[in-house]
Amino acid sequence: MRKIEKFLRSLTFNIRRDKELDLNRRGFVASALSLMGIFFLSSTPLVVLSKKIEKESNEFETLIAAQGDLAVGDSVAFSYPKEHDPALLIRISETEYRAYNIKCTHLMCPVYWEKEDWKLVCPCHHGFFDVEDGSVLAGPPQRALPTINLAFKDNGIYAVSITQAQH
Repeated sequence: MRKIEKFLRSLTFNIRRDKELDLNRRGFVASALSLMGIFFLSSTPLVVLSKKIEKESNEFETLIAAQGDLAVGDSVAFSYPKEHDPALLIRISETEYRAYNIKCTHLMCPVYWEKEDWKLVCPCHHGFFDVEDGSVLAGPPQRALPTINLAFKDNGIYAVSITQAQH
């Protein structure tokens, strides 16, 4: 009976002061800084990898339409940079075109071009975007639409990169 009681006490009261780690304030700060350094160094490969992926995605080029296919005020849908990223090319004057990713920045509903109002409209929550720069005119979206940069060559309009909204 004595052995069982001793065993149960060793399980219950297993704190031994002589085996505790002696950690004072300086030791705690040094440990915390070391741990932060390890986390910083271990995240470096991920940062390099994300930069590489971003650079690769910007190098992709897609033919959208031939120059002159669209009348002023018309639009054409396309996908950029991947197949499941809907985008819209709009001709706003004889010489100017704009292209945007048309996932609303609020809840990713598709944005439509309303030629009569000269605005991009999100029908889900009545968000409105300016066709000139993709900025928010009204509604719940807080950020502008991502802009797709265009290049004109060989009588074609190409999507060459995408720029996330800065405003």
